Amino acid sequence: MRTTLTAGVVLAAACAAVLGAQAPAAPAGEPRIWQGIFTAAQAARGKETFTTACLRCHGGDLTGVTGPALTGDRFYQSWGGEPVDRLFLKIRDTMPPNFGTVLDDKAKLDVVTYILQTNGFPAGANELAVGGDDLASAQILKKGQQAAVQNFSLVQTVGCLVQGNGNSWRLTRTAEPLSTREDAPSPQALQSAASRPLGTRTFQLLSVVPFSPASHVGQKMEARGLVYTDPADSKITLTSLKPTGATCD
Repeated sequence: MRTTLTAGVVLAAACAAVLGAQAPAAPAGEPRIWQGIFTAAQAARGKETFTTACLRCHGGDLTGVTGPALTGDRFYQSWGGEPVDRLFLKIRDTMPPNFGTVLDDKAKLDVVTYILQTNGFPAGANELAVGGDDLASAQILKKGQQAAVQNFSLVQTVGCLVQGNGNSWRLTRTAEPLSTREDAPSPQALQSAASRPLGTRTFQLLSVVPFSPASHVGQKMEARGLVYTDPADSKITLTSLKPTGATCD
């Protein structure tokens, strides 16, 4: 559940508005998840595993029994806008509960692809892989929905922390920011961030002092906050800055 933003963060984001007009940064083309990130054979394996290990709680049609629905509005309320990795890590770390069923990570990822297929996402030519780029960065989006990030929206991203002039700090080699509903990452989200590929963008970091940046120089960081971009400037007013456990060589 998203925590309340501090008044200082909101004020800092509001002040950024004087630097230019609000401009959305929307990626072109269809979102990756609608281009086919798993195979039909993988989803078929996932259905077999789901039937033996998950059906009693989630139902044969995934509408939920004692467990939550994994399709329809409930699915999008829980996972909409999140990277597929978040769903995988939830299943990997907590499912199935207390039934003595032991599944390896690959089998649990197959279940994820079956859930995606049941929600209408298309199959493609390549299997979704543990640790793969698509798992870490493909967002769960409804058909026709774009992963657009508006200025002053709450985002998450990963990048390399470097010190600029004076007490300024930047996140370099930054991945494209993704919208999020949480000010700080859960342990599962931080795991997901560790495997997410770096990118090519650079962001000035605001409100960075509470996160002790000097102790994380050169590390791959998971950053969250309110984003502002225009052709001349890109910045994130931080609500969270956490190390992923990797360095930026």
